[in-house]
Amino acid sequence: MLARLHASVDLRFQDRYLDGIEDAGAIAVTQGWYLYDANRVLLESEALQSRFFSLVQLYLALAPGTVVGVTGSLGKSTTTHLLGEMLVAGGRDVIFAGNDRHGQQALGRLETAGAGSILLLEISNRHLKALDRSPDVAVVTNVFPNHLDEHGGWDGYLEAKTGLVRRQSPGDIAVLNADLAVTRAMVGATTAEVFWFGQTTGDRGERGIRVEPSRLVDIGMGGFQLATQDIPLAGRHNMENVAAAATAALAMGVPPRPIHDAVRRFRGLKHRIQFVWDSDGVRFYDDLNSTTPTATEAALRTLGDGVVWIFGGDDKGLDASSLAAAARYAVKIGLALPGAGTDRIMAQLQAEGVAVEAVPDLPFAVDRAVALAAAGDKVLLSPACPGFFSLYYVGTSDDVGFKKLVRAATLGGGVRDQETAPAEAVEPTSPPARKPRR
Repeated sequence: MLARLHASVDLRFQDRYLDGIEDAGAIAVTQGWYLYDANRVLLESEALQSRFFSLVQLYLALAPGTVVGVTGSLGKSTTTHLLGEMLVAGGRDVIFAGNDRHGQQALGRLETAGAGSILLLEISNRHLKALDRSPDVAVVTNVFPNHLDEHGGWDGYLEAKTGLVRRQSPGDIAVLNADLAVTRAMVGATTAEVFWFGQTTGDRGERGIRVEPSRLVDIGMGGFQLATQDIPLAGRHNMENVAAAATAALAMGVPPRPIHDAVRRFRGLKHRIQFVWDSDGVRFYDDLNSTTPTATEAALRTLGDGVVWIFGGDDKGLDASSLAAAARYAVKIGLALPGAGTDRIMAQLQAEGVAVEAVPDLPFAVDRAVALAAAGDKVLLSPACPGFFSLYYVGTSDDVGFKKLVRAATLGGGVRDQETAPAEAVEPTSPPARKPRR
């Protein structure tokens, strides 16, 4: 296949990257194309942009069966994977793709897919900027401030997220968060049949799943109930993720029993409050994918008190006051790696009286966390800032993973003195933060 590619395609790299782009009839772009200086010629040409197509646009155009799209500021990956497990448990043929960087894309599978196949896509805000159609089933987990610099502010970001439901048709399905005013308002942007999830589901006579302290219970959807104790994922936010996925599955005709079974089997995703190690009564959690204050706040509230917290990175300009308030009760000490975002958060933490210590790099932070943590404490890596992966996981003499560092520090000798097995492969969850050009 590689030989055929070389024989039929003119491959252009580095300085020749965009040679002859003006003659292209169609231009395939990645979701973050506008973040890179090399694409200046594309940024400055509306004529070239009119020829763009993205991977998600191809998925939506070529899928022969039902397309399900999931987006949100928080929880979309967990919700998408949960929904996929529910659909498979319900006997559906599911093709999973989209924003999941840890899995393979599945465009080729559409060639043999049938009308009964379900294409399940995780769709990011960057995909939504160029979306020209909506999926048959759209799920919006929530919308909180994030990526505002890429969308010209809050209104632009909200408009992008609303785009998931805006082009739906009568007979389509929209699953929306009942607890947020911004997602409540999306009902006016879609002609689809709307279902809801959240603590206030049913307050206005709508159908969906209500999140109660001890259970999830359906309102007008056929008798679904799931006890909180049967959900293996910790945290209130994960109850909402389960509710979002279950609402979509029920709306698509999956019976309650397969949904129950899928939830009970689900153990969560990598880098999302992922328990990775236990040493002398100290539990270590990898929450690398939490790159906003809101996401890290959810992790702190999930773990409770006695947290030694490693954080830091670049600055998105997001307010961290609510995160600082949560840290006041949860954090024993914060270990802050250098960065503009770190400086912003540190100021708010110190105003709340949270103990914070500056550390130079991730190996030092892990060694220090092990020294400070006592039995019953939790060590949490949760950046609360973008760019953590590129700043502190790569660019050193040896790419490092959090679990590898924790093993070295707890098994004796410290991170810097002990040789261990090769680090587990850890993939970045976002490109390095860059100020977009307009």
